[in-house]
Amino acid sequence: MDARKVCPQCGEEYDSSVAFCAKDGTGLVSPAAQADLVGHVIGGRYRVVSHLGEGGMGQVYLAEHVRMKRKSAIKIMRPALVGDAEALQRFTREAENASKISHPNVASIFDFGETDEGMVYLAMEFVDGEALAATLKREVALHPVIAADIIGQAADALQAAHDLGILHRDFKPDNLMLTKRADGTFVVKLVDFGIARMMEKGTQQVTRTGFAVGTPEFMSPEQLSGDVLDSRSDQYSLALVAFIALTGHDAFTNSSSKESLIARLTSRPRRLDEVRGDLEWPNSLQDVFDKALAPDPVDRFAHVSDFGVTLGNAVMEMTPTQTAEIYRHALGNRMLSVSSRTPGDLPGVRSATASDEKAKPKKAKSEPKRRSDPVAVRRRQSVVPYIVLLGVATYGTWWYGSAQDSGLARQAADKIGSYASAARDLVNGYIERAPDRSPKVVLPTETTPPTRKATAKRRADTTAVRKPDSAATVVTPETTKVKLDSL
Repeated sequence: MDARKVCPQCGEEYDSSVAFCAKDGTGLVSPAAQADLVGHVIGGRYRVVSHLGEGGMGQVYLAEHVRMKRKSAIKIMRPALVGDAEALQRFTREAENASKISHPNVASIFDFGETDEGMVYLAMEFVDGEALAATLKREVALHPVIAADIIGQAADALQAAHDLGILHRDFKPDNLMLTKRADGTFVVKLVDFGIARMMEKGTQQVTRTGFAVGTPEFMSPEQLSGDVLDSRSDQYSLALVAFIALTGHDAFTNSSSKESLIARLTSRPRRLDEVRGDLEWPNSLQDVFDKALAPDPVDRFAHVSDFGVTLGNAVMEMTPTQTAEIYRHALGNRMLSVSSRTPGDLPGVRSATASDEKAKPKKAKSEPKRRSDPVAVRRRQSVVPYIVLLGVATYGTWWYGSAQDSGLARQAADKIGSYASAARDLVNGYIERAPDRSPKVVLPTETTPPTRKATAKRRADTTAVRKPDSAATVVTPETTKVKLDSL
């Protein structure tokens, strides 16, 4: 077997006759044969259980802490790279940058050190799953709802890094680990902060210019040209991955070719319906990619989290399918379970921002809104035809049996009739026992019309009351007596 060389920057392997990496121009090294470490204890704390894989920087093993029995992924740096200052700096930088981020979608760093034998190792969270690259290689493209969920979690992870001033610079499907929950939804873990850099405070930009590093297939235009980078460069790389996850194709034709790199610097991405015509893509989703993959960083989303949320909202506009309804139902239950046991905001739990809360009008009291469950609605709709069919069959049996003189059909008709009579009596009894809630109408009673004398007297009394006190004649018993005596 011929000796192989490996790129310490991206991990790509080449024949022994090649001197430099075709992707990033880094000088290739010949990794020395590394002994099998299964069964050994690294750093006096981690017992190696099995071999997981290897990359350009070294071997990756599954290990268990000798005291806490916690599983970890141990990355052992290749002995040939220990003397390389740049490779050692990258290995150290990965430990420093990733250990600063505490987020559910970022693989945690547990330990970093060097053994007495000169072995440099990095202990990180073990993710029992596979990389997104392996999933896409097998599935080609993901269901839009599933892809939006994965990209949304990745956007949250990048946003957590950006909030700390860390720029990943090498986002690609190989650095996104996936594992499944019991309900079938995915958990995303972002790994490999080896070439990540701190952004300058205030400007939030990486100050080093004239040097491009990363994987060209997923580089932003400004990263390809060696310009100043900010968080929108990672957003561009995430949008490239999202386009592949949704369609199974690159956003630009032949992403590794020279023409594609030029197109990325000058043009917009391809249309979704052009690369995958079997789905009906909403215009809003195309607008999301046109904005996130704009050549000029100024035209992109201000934050990578904005891209993740907008992408998810646009996917929600697509025609729902059974897979989408089931996955969304599982996501809803997961968010409800998290919020029910979460007294406050937690990192990684998406909630409304302060500006959103101010924008919402406050309501005193409102009726509880009924939760719309698409799966339950579909079940109810599927039961209705069977109920109608059962009613028609029952009526047909009764009609046919009633016309017969004897036999099983006649017996069935009589039985149906008896059940119907019992049901009718039950309903009538309930109606008779129910209180009468109809409104009562009170009719006016007949009265004797007033006589002409009574009417005239009432008019006279009214006139007397309306006169002023000076003109009114007050009739008293004494006055009446004086008038009688004068007669």
